[in-house]
Amino acid sequence: MDALACLMTRRTATRLVEPGPTSEQLAVMLTAATTAPDHKMLRPWRFVVVRGEARTTLANAITAAAEAVGGLAEPVIRKAAGKATRSPALIAVIASRVPGAKVPRAEQDASAAAAAQNICLAAHAQGVASAWKSVPLPDSDEVRAVFGLTGGEELLGWVELGTLSDAVPLPPRPQVDLPAVTAELTTDGVLAPVPALAAAATLVTPAG
Repeated sequence: MDALACLMTRRTATRLVEPGPTSEQLAVMLTAATTAPDHKMLRPWRFVVVRGEARTTLANAITAAAEAVGGLAEPVIRKAAGKATRSPALIAVIASRVPGAKVPRAEQDASAAAAAQNICLAAHAQGVASAWKSVPLPDSDEVRAVFGLTGGEELLGWVELGTLSDAVPLPPRPQVDLPAVTAELTTDGVLAPVPALAAAATLVTPAG
């Protein structure tokens, strides 16, 4: 798969089943993550792979965090914990900011988000389906501890990985109206339509 085809056809998986990615495939994804744009090469991110029985360890931490909140119904707690085991594997993406750096925090977090996108693209290029998801109770002591978060580190989310289920096909996604969300700055300070953008938009396959 060439680079543009990978970009244009990547989709968010609706449901993931076994088999999950191999260790070799995970290594490619993680290497791709480290090529994300990174001003001053701060490497303001790190990653945690969770698969196999370790998913239960993560689920237990989420359960403990949900119970510590108090007042949550049992089905709510069970649903939150189930997010740790609904895919064969996942890669947690942690914003590990570098304090004192001249690169703004938002730019460091953007690098971590770009790393997550690279994981999704590298997965797709290898035939592995993925879904970028939020983390249940990410600020809880229990969840922070299971991922080893320290100081100002923050869980941005995790990328679920596996095989796309035949039982739950990808839903159709409407084409984005590029002219509605894109403009070009002219020399006289006017935001104008980008020439031929409407025609170019038809070349893009919608992605989720």
